[in-house]
Amino acid sequence: METQNKCLLSKWLFKLFNEDGLWQNVLKRKYVKDKFLFQEGKCPGDSHFWAGVMEVKYLLLQHGKCKVNNGQQTRFWEDVWINKQPLMWLFPNLYRIVRNKGVSVASVLSSTPLNISFRRGLVGKRLSEWFRLVSIVLTINLNNNKDGFIWKIKKYGVFSTQSLYREIMKEGRISRNEMFWKARLPLKIIIFLWYLRRGVILTKDNLINRMWKGDPTCSFCGKQEGIQHLFFEWRVARFV
Repeated sequence: METQNKCLLSKWLFKLFNEDGLWQNVLKRKYVKDKFLFQEGKCPGDSHFWAGVMEVKYLLLQHGKCKVNNGQQTRFWEDVWINKQPLMWLFPNLYRIVRNKGVSVASVLSSTPLNISFRRGLVGKRLSEWFRLVSIVLTINLNNNKDGFIWKIKKYGVFSTQSLYREIMKEGRISRNEMFWKARLPLKIIIFLWYLRRGVILTKDNLINRMWKGDPTCSFCGKQEGIQHLFFEWRVARFV
């Protein structure tokens, strides 16, 4: 029932982004205002309905992407719209030094060259990423229609609660969520497992993303060290 409730709340969020009506206008004026819908989160004092909708936001985003038309309701860096991942993940070195985060696609594409400024000069790897980024986004042509949200699970991009429910059950997301939070383990172990699942354990690949300059290889076997390798693929980890 909890999973079904999340699927039904996701349907409201899908309609909120793609449709115009009285209830959509009321919610947008009260909670969204001049921000982006997917930029919002729940705050103290919000209604139970809005808090529930915001809780399933990332569930919806995992299985869909923004369809850019006028580009005014889609964030350039943070939303998925031109690739299978947001540009902030594809070009992390550029996103780290960009001056204005959370800007719309329309704002960035409003001028040539792109309306983006950085806190530092672009040299080396950052300059190569910049050229790649420009070559990708310059093919986009904006129009006067409103941006939409495409549901990637269904063939025609239309959301259905059944498709999301089946996807959740197929991935086994419920059992994995409850596996460690309800386990009879010391709290520090549970928190470590939570960090592990989120992929933020400070293995060498994550340290390098934080500008660490050390050796990226595993101290035990010489392969590239990451969470998957250290905890699951290394021969001792497999044995354990």
